[in-house]
Amino acid sequence: MQKHLKTAAKFGAALCLSFNLAACTTTGGNAPAAQAPDSTGLTRGDTQTHGLSVVGSPASDTLRFYNLHTQERATFTRRAGQPVSQEANWFMRDHRRGEPAQIDPKLLDLLGDLQDAITARHPGLTVEYHVISGYRAPATNNNLRGAGGGQAENSLHTTGQAIDIRVPGLSTRELRDIATCLKKGGVGYYASDDFVHVDTGSVRYWPSRDYLSTLNCP
Repeated sequence: MQKHLKTAAKFGAALCLSFNLAACTTTGGNAPAAQAPDSTGLTRGDTQTHGLSVVGSPASDTLRFYNLHTQERATFTRRAGQPVSQEANWFMRDHRRGEPAQIDPKLLDLLGDLQDAITARHPGLTVEYHVISGYRAPATNNNLRGAGGGQAENSLHTTGQAIDIRVPGLSTRELRDIATCLKKGGVGYYASDDFVHVDTGSVRYWPSRDYLSTLNCP
């Protein structure tokens, strides 16, 4: 019996690695495999850890998030170019409608590059992205615009290509500067609301470009 159990365990591990599924990941030790989110989503204050690191694989990024609206925390480990997991799409959902996102994988790649650039300047800082706005369903975006919000009509939030963030321990001004130095998409600086918008669209900066003349990139 023990021999059969060991054989089954080895087969399960091989199957998990061959498909590289986020659902195969555990939160540490012998914790159970992560499950797909149910209709209620995550519990407030919960930390969800998803992803798969394979020995000998290219370097992976561990991205930490805190959603200011749902009060959920999540950690996702992935390699650049990997598809976005179901768990990550649920975490980035439109919280007003409970609609899962379809996040552009390049957005998480961008956040990985941004994290690397932040830690290069601040080696002792553990980066956690505080999410002000992730995915917005087109209907939500239209409702916010109709209520007098400043959302763009064709906002990249509606296509999973944009996120509004803060990083505790880092000023949003410096976060803007570091994101700008990457030159990998759009960067918007909302000083009065204290957040930075980054997206995977064309390289552009707003509301002002005056800071570019004094920007000091590595």
